Amino acid sequence: MKKVLATVAALGLVLGVTANALALDQPGRAQEVEATTAPRVAEPTAPGVALWSVAGQWVLAGAYLSNGLGAPGGADLWNSDGSNDAFYIYSFKMLPVLQVNDKIAVKGEFRFADRDVYGLTDTRKTLVGTGLAGETSDLGGRVIDTYQLYMEWVSPWGKTRFGRTPAGAWGSKFLDNSAQGNRLMIWLNMLPENWGSLLFTQKVVEQDAGSGPGVGDQDLDAYYLDLSYKADFGKTVAALWFTRNATNGQVPYTTSNLWVHGNYNFDAISLEYEINWGFGEASATLDQKQLGLYADLGYKFQDWKFGGLFIYASGDDNPADGDQGAIMSPSRGTGGDFNPTQILFGDYMNLLNGDNPLSGDFVYPEVRNAGVMALEAYASFALSPAMSLNGYFAWATANEELSGWDSDYGMEAGIGMGYKLMDNLTYNAHFSYLFTGDFWQGGDSTQNTEDIYLLAHALSMSF
Repeated sequence: MKKVLATVAALGLVLGVTANALALDQPGRAQEVEATTAPRVAEPTAPGVALWSVAGQWVLAGAYLSNGLGAPGGADLWNSDGSNDAFYIYSFKMLPVLQVNDKIAVKGEFRFADRDVYGLTDTRKTLVGTGLAGETSDLGGRVIDTYQLYMEWVSPWGKTRFGRTPAGAWGSKFLDNSAQGNRLMIWLNMLPENWGSLLFTQKVVEQDAGSGPGVGDQDLDAYYLDLSYKADFGKTVAALWFTRNATNGQVPYTTSNLWVHGNYNFDAISLEYEINWGFGEASATLDQKQLGLYADLGYKFQDWKFGGLFIYASGDDNPADGDQGAIMSPSRGTGGDFNPTQILFGDYMNLLNGDNPLSGDFVYPEVRNAGVMALEAYASFALSPAMSLNGYFAWATANEELSGWDSDYGMEAGIGMGYKLMDNLTYNAHFSYLFTGDFWQGGDSTQNTEDIYLLAHALSMSF
């Protein structure tokens, strides 16, 4: 009880100090509810005794953005009236585990608030159309969202998972989005030592059931198979992903991807990379010819860490040639979970990352067709066990130069800090500045563009 009271007191103190700071976050939304929070797994004390355990995360994030669009997020590179945006966002999720016995568990993720904006969204109330201005009703609005709910069963041939499962980041966060999917999964355990494999099928869209006779196949189904090898220095995974799309009665087509991911540590040196090759059919009329590359090379020296990133997402300079070469998602760009910088790749900016639910999640078609190639250098320093400092400098360009457009996205620099107030309570702050490139002139060399900066912060409590 004392620890709970101390946590509440610390929350009140920090909120009181930072409420008017218009400060920072750790990237864009401080990773908010998308941060991995592994549930604690209870150990049954006796056969047949089921135990509950719960983990979770609460986050309050705030931001101050120069040259905004007048809504939470959305960078306006052409704004000349000097308007700015300031807003707060909060999220709360819980991850319960029902450990039935040593073989069976039921797990879930429930969100009571999900990036709700102060003064704009309310999870429990909706505005009434008549009556006094601002009148509310408790009869409408979201109360709780079920993001995940699935059963895991450990059997002699492997671990299985059935239900609404995590379906987000694969390998690194490059080109990935946190999501959920209805899956039937099995991790096989009959392979040689150090080898592993995962096989699953996912029903993405069900349009056959209840549609009546003669409708035929109108489903969107996904299939996945990977093979992994774990060594002392790290793990390598290669995977094949297929989706068969027959939705809306169109001619079925199959989209395919080959993914390779490695994550290694050699004493002070670390290396993570990902290869994403798209082949097969992008649609009933387009072939898919896409390529994404990502690499992160780091070096740790005492309390310092230095590193560099390479990012490549193929574009398409001629979308009418029958090939789909752009690998960036029309809705999420380089990936909703991918935030190597705060502005160019930051949430709510709608530049190279379109993870902005308040604007419909999109990146401009010209950006997707141009693709991106970027380099970034970063460094961090552990000032103490509780406090760390970090910074980065990045340069990005289009890898396909569109007719009449410049290829320069710009350069971005940022500095930040993280402070652990308690074991389960952290505060992050960041400042970033984008030296806007001429790509954002939109092919009009007379168009003026504006540099922009972002101050953001977040208070995060996990349990």
